[in-house]
Amino acid sequence: MDLDRIEQLLAKYWDCETTLEEEKELGQFFNSESVPAKWQSIAPLFRYYEDERKNGSLDGLFDEQVLAQIEAKQEEPAGGKGKIIRLFYDMAKVAAVALILVTAGYFVREEYLNKKDKVDPYIADTFEDPKEAFEETKKALMLISKNFNKGRKEVEKVGVFNEAQEKIKETEAL
Repeated sequence: MDLDRIEQLLAKYWDCETTLEEEKELGQFFNSESVPAKWQSIAPLFRYYEDERKNGSLDGLFDEQVLAQIEAKQEEPAGGKGKIIRLFYDMAKVAAVALILVTAGYFVREEYLNKKDKVDPYIADTFEDPKEAFEETKKALMLISKNFNKGRKEVEKVGVFNEAQEKIKETEAL
């Protein structure tokens, strides 16, 4: 038998593109005694198919029985008890989700209303006189500015260190 043809048929077989005749041809080839060594690992697969076809427990009536059952299922009326029960379960699921959302909305609303009535002590006005509040704010901003300036000086020192480190790397590279 032509080994190139068998190789082409195997490629088609693995891509699930063979016809029944081509698969029979492969089966005949691999069930023969003259299978090349490179395909010895594939031969048991085709031998198994042949053995199952000959000795399998399924007879010729199996296909007819399955097709008859499929046709019988298709001929049953479309409306049935199963659809009503399924519809009930679907509606119950929707109702449960709606109940959860309504309950969650209620509790979120209650929490919002409770917090709305309470005054946060950090947000409440602490000064009656606007000038006094302005002076306190000015003091706080000056303190922040002073600390930022200290931080900037420290960062400048780090910048000088980085420049020195780069110069050292440049001299080492040369």
